[in-house]
Amino acid sequence: MEKMFYRSVTEQLKRAATRAVLGLRGFRSDALREHLRAMLEKAPGEDNAFLADIVFEATFGWHPADVTLGGLAGKLLNSNLVNAMRNPPKGLAEDYSFPARRKPYLHQLQAWRNLIEKTPPHSVLVSSGTGSGKTECFLVPILNDLANELSTKSGPLVGVRALFLYPLNALIKSQRDRLIAWSEPFGGNIRYCLYNGDTPEEKRMEWQSEVPDRRKLRASPPPILVTNATMLEYMLVRDADRPIIEQSKGKLRWIVIDEAHTYLGSQSAELTLMLRRVLHTFGCSPDEVHFIATSATITDQKQNETGQLRNFLADIAGAPIERVSVILGRRKVPPLPDPLAVLPEGTLDIEAMRRLSPERLFDTLAAWPKIREMRATLVQKASPLSKLSRLIYGNAAEKNLIKTLSLLDLCVLAKDPKETPFLPLRGHIFQRAVNGIWACANNTCPARSGTHLDSEYWPFGKIFLERRTTCDACNCPVFELVQCGECGAEHLSAHEVFKDGRERLLQTTYPQDEDEFQQELEPLEEEDSEEEAEKHQEPEQGLPRLIVGRDAGLPVGILQDGLLDWDREHDWIIYLSPPDNENRLVCPNCRKPEQNWRLFQPVRIGAPFLLQAAIPTLLQHLPPFRNGQEPLPFSGRRLLGFTDSRQGAARFAAKIQLETERNFVRSVLYHTVADRARPGDAGKIRRLREEIEGLEKASESQPILKGLIDEKRRELARIESPPLGRLKWHEATDKLLSNDGFKRWLLPPLQDQTFGLNDRQLSELCLM
Repeated sequence: MEKMFYRSVTEQLKRAATRAVLGLRGFRSDALREHLRAMLEKAPGEDNAFLADIVFEATFGWHPADVTLGGLAGKLLNSNLVNAMRNPPKGLAEDYSFPARRKPYLHQLQAWRNLIEKTPPHSVLVSSGTGSGKTECFLVPILNDLANELSTKSGPLVGVRALFLYPLNALIKSQRDRLIAWSEPFGGNIRYCLYNGDTPEEKRMEWQSEVPDRRKLRASPPPILVTNATMLEYMLVRDADRPIIEQSKGKLRWIVIDEAHTYLGSQSAELTLMLRRVLHTFGCSPDEVHFIATSATITDQKQNETGQLRNFLADIAGAPIERVSVILGRRKVPPLPDPLAVLPEGTLDIEAMRRLSPERLFDTLAAWPKIREMRATLVQKASPLSKLSRLIYGNAAEKNLIKTLSLLDLCVLAKDPKETPFLPLRGHIFQRAVNGIWACANNTCPARSGTHLDSEYWPFGKIFLERRTTCDACNCPVFELVQCGECGAEHLSAHEVFKDGRERLLQTTYPQDEDEFQQELEPLEEEDSEEEAEKHQEPEQGLPRLIVGRDAGLPVGILQDGLLDWDREHDWIIYLSPPDNENRLVCPNCRKPEQNWRLFQPVRIGAPFLLQAAIPTLLQHLPPFRNGQEPLPFSGRRLLGFTDSRQGAARFAAKIQLETERNFVRSVLYHTVADRARPGDAGKIRRLREEIEGLEKASESQPILKGLIDEKRRELARIESPPLGRLKWHEATDKLLSNDGFKRWLLPPLQDQTFGLNDRQLSELCLM
C-alpha cells in the first residue's frame, strides 16, 4: 500500500466526483454549482457529504489450525484428495495448489470434522468474512466423500451426489477453476457441471473433469452439479432433464446453499419448499443428506451462539437442530507489546510519524492509549470514520476526519519485526448517488444565509438531496429541481390541482429513477408522431407548472400546504412561468417550448456514472501487475465490479469501454496539438524587452524612434502570444496509427467488432 492510501483515495475520489457531477449536469446557476461543489468536497462522515462515512474493519489473518494438510492425509482426509490438492493441473488462471505443509484455517478444520466424522449426516452453517476460505469448508469434505466412494468402485461416478446452489451466475462461474484444479487429478472419475441458462446444448470438452454441455449432462450426470434455484426448478419439472434425476435416485448426499443471507422472508420459504421437493424427487430423506449453508454476513455473534442461525438451517433442511452446527471464522489478532512509555494525549504529530521507519512507527503508535483503544475497537467490530475520529480527537469535525484518515494510513504502514502490520485494514467506501435535487420555494429562506445560495442569482431557498414536502428551516413547500434540456437553466417543477374550490401546487413525480443513461437519449423531434411522444409522457398529475425566478414569472402567494394565494396576502411569494398559447411550458431563459416531457429533466446521477469517474482513481492507487511480459494497459492494474442488474452491467460495460476509447484518443490528440504549440524563444523575448526599454529612453529626445518602438512591441506581442497548435485530419489519423498503445490495445478489438474496415478507416472512426 502506498503511503497515505486512504487519505489520497478519499481526496481524489472527492475531486473526481466534483468534476463528474458538475461537468455532466452543467449547472447554469453559479450559486447552485458552488453550493454543490462545497457538498461534494466535504470530508466523508460530515452531514450531506457525497462521500459517505467510510467504514473500516480490521483484516488480521484468520486463525490457523494446529495441523497441516499433510498431517490429515490418511486420517481425516483421503490421501488421493490431499495429493490432488497439492498438485493441481497447470494452465489455470490462478494457482489453486494447497501445499501439504500449509495449515488450514481453524474454522475450515472444524467444518471438515463436523461433516466427515459425525454420523448420522451432520449439517453446518459457516459464517466467516470474505476471503476466509468458506468454499473449502464444504468442497473438501464433498470431494473427500467422492474420493472414498471411488476407492470402492472402478470408473467414473455417475449420478448427482452433491448439489451446489448459488444465487448468481457470476458466483457459479467463479468456482469453475477451483473445481477443475482439485477434480482433474482423478482422471475424469470425479466430474462436475455448471448448469445455468448459459450452458450450451453441445460443446467440445476441454477438461476430463468438466461436463461442458446439456447433452453430456443428461447422458451421464456428474456427481457434482452446480446450479441456481431457477434452473433447479426447471430440472424438477422438465422432461428433457428427467435422465439426470433418474440416474441420481438415492445418491444425493450433499446440498450446499451459498450466500444463505440472501434468502429472506418469502424467498427462504420458497427455498425450503423446493428443497423438500428435491429430496422427494431424488428419493432421499433429510436424515441422509448433509446441508451446508455459507454466509459472509452475520449480525451479532451472540445471537448466532444462541441458536438463531442453527434454527435457520434446521428449518430449511428439515433436520433436527441437534445435528446442526454453526461455525464462525475468527481472526488471529497478535497482542500489542507493552509500551516502553505512555505518550501524552494531544501530542500526535502525524507529519513527524510519516518520516519514521515501519518498526519505529509501530512502537510509537503502540505508546498512545487512544490508538490502542482504536485498534481494539476495530478488532471487535467494523466502525465508521466519524466514530474513530470522535474516539481519537473528541469530535468529527472535517479537519479531524482528515487527520484520522492519515492516522489509519500510518497504522497500516507500521510493522513489527515479523512484518505484521499494526492494524491491517479494509475500507468500505460509499458514494452517494444523486436521485434528485429538491429546493425550498421560498427565496427568503433563512437557510440560505452563510452559504453559496445566499445570492441574488439563486431564486429559491435551501436545497435537499432527499425528497421532502416542506423545508426544515422555514416550513415552505419544497419542489423538485429540473433543468431545461436546451439551455440547462434550473427551475422547480410542480403540478397545479383544483380541489375543494382552491388551487394547490403539488410536487411532480417522475417515472425514471437514477439511470443517468436516459439523459443521453436525444429529445424527440417536433415531427415525431404523437404516439411516440405519448409513450414517454408522465402520469396525469394535474396542470404542469414551472416555479422560476423573480424576473421570469407571475407572482403568487403560497401557503405551507401548497395552497395558492392569488391576493398575495402571505409572506411567501413564488413566481410561476405562464404557459404559451398552446398551453405548453416554456423555458423563460431560452424560450424553448416543451414538445414533450423530456425538455425539463430532473437531476439523476446514478452509481454507474459515479463508478465510471471513480474507477481510474481507484486503479491509480493499486500496485501495478508486474509479470515480466509485454506492457499492459494501466500497468496491468485490475478491478472487479459486481452489479445486481444484468442490463445495468451490460450498459455500464459498454459505456465505460466507449469512454475509455474516447479518452485515449483525446489524450493522443491533446498532447500532439499541445506539442505543436511551443512557446516563444525566451532569450529573444528578453532581448526585445531590453531593446524596447532603451529605445523608449532615447525617444524622449528623438521622437522619430516611436515608429520603431511600435514595431518592436508588435514583434514582442507576436512572440509572447502562444501559437495555435494545428493538426490536419490526415495527420491525426497517421498519429493514431503510429501510436503503440492504439495499435496494441485499441485497434485489435475494433478489428474483431467491425466488418472489413481497414486500419485507416478504424482510425478515422475513432476520431469521429
